[in-house]
Amino acid sequence: MIGMGCGSSKITVREHDIEGQKQNGEKPRENKVAPELGRLLSTYQLIPSFKECAELHCFADDVEKAKLLPPPVPPTTKKHEIFDINKYKKVDERAVKAPSKLLKQPLSNLVEYLTEGLEDDLSKVRAIYRWVTCQPVDSMKIPNKEPSQSHTMFQLWRIKHRKGNYAQLISLLCRFAQLPCIIIHGKLKGSTYEVGEKLDEEQHYGEWNAVLVDGNWRFINAYWGTCAEGGTEEEMWEVVDKGDGELKGDQQSRQLFYSCDENYFLTDPDQMVSTHLPSQPSWQLLANPVTEDDFTENAFLKDRFFNMNLKLKKPKKCVVMCQSETELVFEIPKERSLNLDFQHLLFRMKSTQGNLPRYDRYVFLQRTNDETLQIRVRSPVADTFRFELVGKDVTVRDKTYDYDWIAIYKLVFGKDDDSIEPFPECPIIGWGPGRAMMEFGLAPMSHFGGEIKNKDDGKIEVKFGTTSDKDWNKVKIHGELVKGGGESEPLPDHVIHRVENGDVIFNVNTPKTGEYALKLYAKGERDKEAKNICNYMITSEQKGENYAFPRGFQGGLGPKEAFNSLGLRALSHQSGMIETDEEVLEISFEKTNENIELSLSLTGNTIRPEMAKRLIEETVEGNIVTYKVRLPQTGNYGIKVMGNRGRGNENVYDYVVQYKKSHKKKSKPSQNAASEMPKPPPEPQVQRDPRLTEYIQTMKRAIQEQNETDLELALDDLKNLGLPTVKDEIQYGETELDVMRCRRELNEATELKDMDALKSALQLTKTKNVENRLTEEVVRAKAMLDRLRNIAKLMHAVLGLDQKTIAEIRGYQHPPPAVHHVMMASLLLLGHWEEETEDWKNVQIALGKLGKDSIKRKIQELKVNDIPLDVALGARDLIRDFTLDQVRMVSAGGATFYIWVRGLTEEIEKRNAEIVHTVRPRTSQRRKDKTSLG
Repeated sequence: MIGMGCGSSKITVREHDIEGQKQNGEKPRENKVAPELGRLLSTYQLIPSFKECAELHCFADDVEKAKLLPPPVPPTTKKHEIFDINKYKKVDERAVKAPSKLLKQPLSNLVEYLTEGLEDDLSKVRAIYRWVTCQPVDSMKIPNKEPSQSHTMFQLWRIKHRKGNYAQLISLLCRFAQLPCIIIHGKLKGSTYEVGEKLDEEQHYGEWNAVLVDGNWRFINAYWGTCAEGGTEEEMWEVVDKGDGELKGDQQSRQLFYSCDENYFLTDPDQMVSTHLPSQPSWQLLANPVTEDDFTENAFLKDRFFNMNLKLKKPKKCVVMCQSETELVFEIPKERSLNLDFQHLLFRMKSTQGNLPRYDRYVFLQRTNDETLQIRVRSPVADTFRFELVGKDVTVRDKTYDYDWIAIYKLVFGKDDDSIEPFPECPIIGWGPGRAMMEFGLAPMSHFGGEIKNKDDGKIEVKFGTTSDKDWNKVKIHGELVKGGGESEPLPDHVIHRVENGDVIFNVNTPKTGEYALKLYAKGERDKEAKNICNYMITSEQKGENYAFPRGFQGGLGPKEAFNSLGLRALSHQSGMIETDEEVLEISFEKTNENIELSLSLTGNTIRPEMAKRLIEETVEGNIVTYKVRLPQTGNYGIKVMGNRGRGNENVYDYVVQYKKSHKKKSKPSQNAASEMPKPPPEPQVQRDPRLTEYIQTMKRAIQEQNETDLELALDDLKNLGLPTVKDEIQYGETELDVMRCRRELNEATELKDMDALKSALQLTKTKNVENRLTEEVVRAKAMLDRLRNIAKLMHAVLGLDQKTIAEIRGYQHPPPAVHHVMMASLLLLGHWEEETEDWKNVQIALGKLGKDSIKRKIQELKVNDIPLDVALGARDLIRDFTLDQVRMVSAGGATFYIWVRGLTEEIEKRNAEIVHTVRPRTSQRRKDKTSLG
C-alpha cells in the first residue's frame, strides 16, 4: 500500500474457485453464489485483456455487459436518506462474527455466508464492507509463504505483502455477490499528505471503489474504513485547551486503527472529493467536477466537517498568507449549535530536523452567534504554522467517538511583530455562552458571542436572563478578570454583580487598553464547589485607566437577606449599581420598625477610614433616613448600609457607585433668586476669600505628609473657588500629586514584581516628566524589569524547545551525569523531589507527559514567588559541579534547562538576599518530614 490508499498492483483474475481448487489438488465444489461471475471494472487497465468502455469511462473484462450499467453521474439521494446504521446491526454482527474457518475456504463460501438471507443490494454491500473493515491485516498472523490461491486468506496475504489492496478485494467480493463495482484510482490526501503540498502520483496514489446500489453509484474506501488517519503513536495529536478530548496512548491508538469508520461507506461525492481525486473526472460523481489545481488548493476539509453539517465561509484555500493575524469562519447548523464542541491545535510546520513545537495561546475560538464559529490566529514571528480544528457532537454516546479533525490549514505569517501577544488563556469550557450556562439556568441578554469589544471607557455590563425558578439571591455567583498577554494575572475586585428584576448582571472595569478573560462562576445550593459557567474575552481600546471596584463587594450588590426581615424599604436607589455625575449623592430608606438603627460606611480607592466619616451626613425625619455622601473625586466607591436591632450590625444593602465628575459650568442664578444671594463685596480685587488660606495650608500639609488623598481633596477645593490668582498654587500641587502617584506606582510594581505594572509605571513617570524627582525609584524599577525580562526570556527558551529535543533527552537509557543533574534540578523546581528523580526512569516519565502535565506547560505556569527558597538553593547545588559548556557538549537541550535553572535560582537568591545565608538548601522531601517530627 502507498500512503493512505492501497497502492496499485496488478491482479490476475481467474475463475477464482474452480481454477484455484484444481491447482491445489482439491476437488471442485459447486458454487451456491455467483453462478455467473459479475463484471470486473477499473479506471485503469487492471490486466492486459481488459478493454476500454467509453460509456463508463473505465476498462472492463466484458465491455458489452459493462455498457448495460448506468454511467457515472451524481447519485439522486444523499447517504443519510438511504442508510441508517441502526437498521443494519444484525448484518454487521453477522459479518463481524464470520467464522475464522472461512479464511481457509474459497471467496465464494465467504460471500455465501455474508449474503445469506439478504435480499437487497445495500445489505449485501454492507455485509462485505463490514467484514473487510474488521480484518486487522497488519496484526494478523498470516504466513510469509503464499497460501492456497483458492482460499480467502490468499487475498489477505496479498494485501499484507503489498501485492494487492482493499479496493481489489472489495471488487472481487462484489463480483461473487453479483454487485456491479468499479476500482477507481487517483490521488489521495492521506497520511502522507502535508497540507498545501502538490500531490504526486507515487506518494499520494490510492485506489477505492464505487458500487452500484439501487441504480446509483456509491463510494466505498474499505482501507480508510479499516484504519484511522495519523496512525502512529508518535504522530498522535494532543488537545491544546481541553483535557476531555485527549487521546489516551496505545489503547486508543490501536482502537482507532482497527475500528470501522463509517465515513467511507457510501460516502457522498462532495465529501469524497475533499480527499479523493479520481484520475477520471467523471468518477467524482459531481455535476461540476473539480480540477486538479482546485483539489490541491482547496481547504483541507476532513470527515468531521461533513458529519457536523458545517459550511466553510473563509478561507476557501488551504494555504493562508497573512501578516500577523488571520481569521477562519465556519457556519454551524443552528439547531445543533449547543451540542457541538470545538478545539484547536497550532503547530509550527515540521522543519528539516522534524521539529513540531506547539503554540497554545495564539488562537482565539468563539461562536459569534448560534450560527457562526470564528477562529483568530496570530503570530509574533514570521513563520509557517499548521492549524488543526477538531470537534465532536456531545450527544453521540459511542465510547469510541471522540474529537476528530474538521479542517487543517497551513498558515504563513509574513511579518515579525513584537507587539503581538498571546490571547488570554482559554478556559476548559471555551469562550462565550454555551451549554454550561444554559444548564445552570441562565441565558445571555447582552453579549451572545465569545468576545466583548469596548472602545469607550473600559466599563462593561454583561446581562443574563434567568430560565429556572431557583432563588437566585441564594446562588453564590462571582466573576474573575484575568489579564491577557505574556503572563496571565488575576485582577481582583474588577468584577461585581447583582440580581435585579430576575436578571443576573455583571459589571466589569478593565484597568487599561488590552485583552482580558472574564470568567463567571456560580454555585447552587447542592453544588460542592463553584462551576465555571461562561467566559468572555474582553478587548478594550479605552482611552484612560480604571480603578478596581472597592473590596468587600464581590458577594453581590443590592439588598441582603436581613433587609426584608428588618422591615426596610429603599426609597431612592433600588439598584445596587449607581452611576452619577453629582458630587453629593443622596440615599434614602424607610424604616417600619423604630427600634432599627441604620448606619452607612463609605470606602474608595483613595479614601482612608478617618476621612470617610467627614464625607457622610445623616438626617432623620420620622421613619425616613437620608444619607448625603460627598464623592471627593472621579472613581469607584463602595457603600455598605448596616442595620442593628440590638443584636449587632447586620449588612442590609450594598452599593457600588461609579462617579464621574461633571465638567459642566454651573448656570447663572436667575433674577428671581438674586435677592436670596449674598451681595458681592464692594472691592473684590482687595477682598480675599477666607477659605483660600485654609485650602492652601491643607495642600501644603498634604504634600509634607505625602498624603495623596488629602492633596486631591485640597486641589478640588482650590479649583472649585474659580480664582485665577491660585493658578500657580494649583499647578504646583498637581505636580506634587504626579510625583506621589508615580512614586507609589513604581514602588508597588517593584514590590509586586509585575512586568506590565512596571512598564506602565515607568511610562507614566516619563509622561508626567518627573523622572528627575524619582531617580532612585526609577533605577530600582528598571532593574527589576530587566530581571523579569530575563526570567521570561529563559522561560521562552525552554518553551521553544521542540519535541524532538525533549525526546532526545528522554531517550537516554544511561544519561551523562551533567544531563541527569540538570533535569533533577529542573524537576525539583517543579515539585519533584530528589528521591523520585534519582531514578532516571521517573525523569523519563515526567518528560513524556502531555497536556496539562507536560513539563513545558508546568514551566509556563510556574510562579517564581511560589518556589521556596530552600528548594531553589537545592536546585542550585544540584548543578553546581557542572559548567554550561560541559552540559552543552553532551546535550543542547540540557544546556537550555541548565540556563533556566541557573537564572531562576539566581533571581530567587536576589529576592531573598537578607535571609539567604540563614537557609539550608533542600532537595529531599524526607528532610522536611524529619524536621516536622522533631
